[in-house]
Amino acid sequence: MMVRGPSLAESMSRYLIDRIAAAPNIELMTETELVALEGPSGGGLESVRWRDRRTGAETEAPVRNVFLFVGADPATEWLGSCGVSMDKAGFVTTGSAATNGAGAAALPLESSAPGVFAVGDVRSGSVKRVGGAIGEGAQVVASLHGFLGDAAKPAL
Repeated sequence: MMVRGPSLAESMSRYLIDRIAAAPNIELMTETELVALEGPSGGGLESVRWRDRRTGAETEAPVRNVFLFVGADPATEWLGSCGVSMDKAGFVTTGSAATNGAGAAALPLESSAPGVFAVGDVRSGSVKRVGGAIGEGAQVVASLHGFLGDAAKPAL
């Protein structure tokens, strides 16, 4: 789990911080930011690069899935180089407000980059409520399965 700030305390309740700290499969990296998502131009994530904001050191590792929570003010500038369209306030456009790389309408929570979905506060037009984000997160699972299933099918 990467956090741009010095800790989780500014944006998260103590009981959640304690649960994260107690989870043996979660490594918390503070003052760390994503700087690149790498994958083939046709879609799919293969690796992620991040930077330690204190030292400037960058690390890259093979990663196939990323979940972003960027807070109330979108920190999405870096997504532009990934082909993800945003509205004038920097929120990710999805569904009918976005077209995928083939010029077709994107799936309801899909961004303009095929296979990249946005839910919750980062999404343009979202209700900016936890319950809405949870519902969108649950809804996008079917779209992700469909996208990954289609990507696994051989081209005719």
